[in-house]
Amino acid sequence: MRTIGRSGRQLGILLALLALIGSAGCGPPPPPNILLVTIDTLRADAVGAYGGPVATPTLDRLAREGTLFEQAIAPASQTTPSHATLFTGQEVLHHGALRNGIPLANTAETLAEVFQRNGYATAAFASSFVLDPRFGWNQGFDHYDAEFPRSGETLRSRGGQWRKYEFDGFDRRAAATNSRALPWLESVDEPFFLFVHYFDPHAPYAALPAGAARLPSGFARAAASERIEALRKTLPGLTLEALVLALRNYQAEVLAVDAALGRLLAGLESRGLGNRTLVVVTADHGEGLGQHGTLDHAPNIYEEQLRVPLLIRWPKHVPAGRRIAEPVGLIDLAPTIAAAASLAFDGRPDGRSLLAALESGSVAEPRPIFGRRRNYPRPYQGHRGTLFFVRDGYWKLIRATENEDELYDLAADPSERSNLFTTQPNVSERLAALLDEALARHPDRTLEVAPSTEVRRGLEALGYVE
Repeated sequence: MRTIGRSGRQLGILLALLALIGSAGCGPPPPPNILLVTIDTLRADAVGAYGGPVATPTLDRLAREGTLFEQAIAPASQTTPSHATLFTGQEVLHHGALRNGIPLANTAETLAEVFQRNGYATAAFASSFVLDPRFGWNQGFDHYDAEFPRSGETLRSRGGQWRKYEFDGFDRRAAATNSRALPWLESVDEPFFLFVHYFDPHAPYAALPAGAARLPSGFARAAASERIEALRKTLPGLTLEALVLALRNYQAEVLAVDAALGRLLAGLESRGLGNRTLVVVTADHGEGLGQHGTLDHAPNIYEEQLRVPLLIRWPKHVPAGRRIAEPVGLIDLAPTIAAAASLAFDGRPDGRSLLAALESGSVAEPRPIFGRRRNYPRPYQGHRGTLFFVRDGYWKLIRATENEDELYDLAADPSERSNLFTTQPNVSERLAALLDEALARHPDRTLEVAPSTEVRRGLEALGYVE
């Protein structure tokens, strides 16, 4: 028998290790981490990369390092229905959570449940009472943080009514949310699914805390532009000075949350996780800011309240600096994120994965996008009844139960000022047929659960109960 010396054994061990390394290199890549961020009330055109009035450094950087969807459409202009669609991939017409304070049904599998079921560590850090776990948003999360202390809130600025509430605050600043999310991010094992929700751009556009991002000096000139004057005419009860102040404070809060997002990404990158993490940043809805007679959101479903930013960064997988022009819906995000990790829902979501669009740079087979605004049985900010919409390419139909139907060519009329419903009957009929088909697939199953007294008071403080 031949005797193997020490040097021979070392060589054998080395060759074995090299063989193992070589075989490991042929195996499947490790699953990606997921960071999903929603910024409440962020219009697409408030972001520099979307032509906004000022640069938004972090969001603009994500646009350079990843792919930007130019026409990303929310299914509603409120937090609950949009987040329910985002988490489940279901149409608003399908999941039935049409207003804030309605619980997310546990019958549909959520994106977090998909990742939890497949061994991911899952956590969420919310910044608004609307996403409190009492409404079912904690489904699938190992850790769900939604603590809103009374100190530091923006909604305190509504004055004396704050004092009558018997429970904790309604929202927290992005910095406070980061203070809870970053420690989790620093210690979690891979792979993980992390959801972070920021609230700052939401009304009442409160004064910024010390040290927050400030507007560039040139914004004052932009705020006095003809566009602002045109907006003022749609809100006759608001002075030009008041509207300019609202717009300035809104944009300042966008900059503040942009800076907070930058700190969150820095925490990710400090662990060397940037290249192994799929980052998705979007919004639940936009904001009126004077257009169509609305300063905030919820009553309307015009583009300023539905068109949101959508940025996806995933180094070596998602092309950098690419812009995709075709309209897509937030309904497509859940199946896209799951597919990126080679996972799937137990059921079939209504949305579809956009991975092929990310690879090719265009949506091969665009689909109609549907949405709905809840019913207002009594007038609320001058609105009543139910609104539905269908978006097919750049044509958009709005069906109203208490008003005239509307049709817009968004390519020629992005501000939706010229109703073509009667002058383009063929288009109106075609889109109406699409909407009828969608309604037939999803008969009305609105979840109208009466909120408790505590919940109702919280929603009133947020301006969400008429």
